[in-house]
Amino acid sequence: MNDLIIGMAGSGGDGIVSAGESLISALSREGYYAILTKSFGSQIRGGESSCRLRVATTPVLNPGGTLSVAVVLNWEDFTRFGGELPVGPDTVVIYEKKTGVAPSEVPLRVRPAVVMAVPISEIAMKAAHALQAKNNVVLGLLSGWFGLGRQAILEGLRRKFAKKGPEVLQANEQAYAAGFAYAEANPIGPDHHMAPPIATGVRRQVTDGNELCASAALFAGCQFFGGYPITPATEIMQHLQKDIWKHGGSLLQAEDEIAGIAAAVGASYAGKKAMTATSGPGLSLKTEVLGLASVVELPLVCVNVQRGGPSTGIPTKSEQADLFAAAFSAHGDTVRPILAPISVADMFGITVEAFNIAEEYQTPVIVLSDQEIAQRKDIVDPVDTSRFKLVERLQPDAKELESYSRFRFTESGVSPISHPGLKGGSYLAAGIEHNEAGAPSSSGEMHAKMNDKRLRKLNPLLQRRDLFVMEGNPDAPIGVIGWGSIAGVVLEAVRAAQARGVDVKLLIPKLIYPVSDVIYQEFFTSLRRCLVVEQSHQGQLHRIIRMWTDVPKGFASMAKSGANPITPDEVLQRIEALASELSSAPAPASTR
Repeated sequence: MNDLIIGMAGSGGDGIVSAGESLISALSREGYYAILTKSFGSQIRGGESSCRLRVATTPVLNPGGTLSVAVVLNWEDFTRFGGELPVGPDTVVIYEKKTGVAPSEVPLRVRPAVVMAVPISEIAMKAAHALQAKNNVVLGLLSGWFGLGRQAILEGLRRKFAKKGPEVLQANEQAYAAGFAYAEANPIGPDHHMAPPIATGVRRQVTDGNELCASAALFAGCQFFGGYPITPATEIMQHLQKDIWKHGGSLLQAEDEIAGIAAAVGASYAGKKAMTATSGPGLSLKTEVLGLASVVELPLVCVNVQRGGPSTGIPTKSEQADLFAAAFSAHGDTVRPILAPISVADMFGITVEAFNIAEEYQTPVIVLSDQEIAQRKDIVDPVDTSRFKLVERLQPDAKELESYSRFRFTESGVSPISHPGLKGGSYLAAGIEHNEAGAPSSSGEMHAKMNDKRLRKLNPLLQRRDLFVMEGNPDAPIGVIGWGSIAGVVLEAVRAAQARGVDVKLLIPKLIYPVSDVIYQEFFTSLRRCLVVEQSHQGQLHRIIRMWTDVPKGFASMAKSGANPITPDEVLQRIEALASELSSAPAPASTR
């Protein structure tokens, strides 16, 4: 096989996620591509946990759909994940024998291809004298039955347990070996083995979106981070905490979300590239200070890792429902650029771009990541940093400092920005409306001019074609739009439809707001049907596009609430349904 999807579930403490992480590390060393997603209940301790691992010989775009392999340590926990771990007629199900369920009576809606009841706990106790070794028994089973990384897994176990002493290491090695031996003694068929990886000589890395975000911030020159812990964004702060000091920067874990962003705005005023990160409830708290950054035209990057909402919602599951909050949660006429990464690997470039836009246009920029991109593990190629250029804020020259007006009206709308300590560069940065010098003003005429200045300076962004991904025949009658982590799902579905002869094209915006009418209109020109795919109950991007541009007839939404995965097969079915509609509909009248 060239593509394998493994789903595992059990109780907290069963080591399910640890097994997945060990496996993806081993697969990386062997040269495979893979994506590992993790899912937990929202409770602080205990409860169910799961992971799904998609491994392939070529780059993978998303976690996939129906499982190839399901590993069940506890049926109650497994069934809680529902659509996150779907079992189909071709799935191989491996489950803990001591659950007492007969192979013919497993609680699944679909009868799987193979059902194996394995005494996993018994094997762990005999081999390692510890139930905690169950996860390594599972690794042995997967390695034996599916040909996954035997030597690399053993090397990983040795690295992981070497510091815990020879007895612990030996016990875990024995658990793995016992699982492998059981698989060899109870074969399920050679057709289930993974094909060997394609040798490239490139050493890849296992990483996640939060780690790449922090790395990109340091690369971009971030010298201050102010924030507050919140799932699933906390790791950005944790990664920066380790390294920002090495680059001459500072980090503040503030007493709350408001203090975190306020400190970041202060650092930006002091001339430093600054950043904060949060998730939905924290974004709500940060909105007033985001407005302050807008009116005083200070560069700032705010990463919002979306999770299920509203309120506390589902902190451990992904959603794309903070778009309205990011775009519109500001009083007054305020426009903030919003960028969205489309994969773990893309998180690096999007973060760098966010700093560049913030510095060039002197504005807060919101990066809309989401839980899946932030916390899933991907095997990615090394980042080529030579392809990135860094932008610094426009500073006043000596002549401009002779009579400095911080908010001077310019043709572009961008004014030179000074910082404390720059001779002649002192100015007032207050939230109240102001004139060109920064002095308070209640003049309606001045307010209108400043509003125009703050919004007009962002117009060049609307021409940035590099912030959009387009694929397919430009004259195709069917179009699909997807963004964020759903982009990989949509991309796979569109390519599958094209392979079946459907004339369909794809648009993936990385610049989500302001809406680029020129890019969308170019995409819409040939369309008779268009589908916007996203993980939000209201279809928020679908609605925002309708607000700002003329959409074609048949402009439809495919939207789901968070924690309800959208699979490539579902999108493919919708595309084929649209193609069927067009084939039976009369051809449009000529416009000539």
